[in-house]
Amino acid sequence: MTFNADKFERAKFTPREKVVEVPALADFFDGGPAGWKVRGLSANELYKAMEAKSKISSTESIVKALSANGDQVTALRKALGMSLDTPGEIAKRLEMLVVGSVAPVIELPVAVKLAETFPIEFMMLTNEISVLTGQGAEVAKPAAASQKTKPSTAA
Repeated sequence: MTFNADKFERAKFTPREKVVEVPALADFFDGGPAGWKVRGLSANELYKAMEAKSKISSTESIVKALSANGDQVTALRKALGMSLDTPGEIAKRLEMLVVGSVAPVIELPVAVKLAETFPIEFMMLTNEISVLTGQGAEVAKPAAASQKTKPSTAA
């Protein structure tokens, strides 16, 4: 079998998406089922997530250098949603959740709070993002053609 590079280059792709049911978070969804839509990541997004731990360490050094007192350091860490004791895998998953969340769209402080308060759901969501990323993008389907109607036979 031969790989058709021309066909591949012409194809339009979209990230794979999936709604993950999170019933434990139902109180925070307005009506309808508690479903969190996530998507697979691109190579650049995945790399950014994998570099999250070193980013936290670098930011920590900057925060310490800019702050003269401990209260400011603590406030800056909290505002950035970071902690020096965050394990590398969790830092990676936090970044994955922020980038891979389609609905709701979230920022890092929400991801951090979710990880701290609903760790199982946090892991479920980031595991699904990993699965979707591993499956690669899917070929975009063309818009559905409109249904042809029969001409009227009225006299």
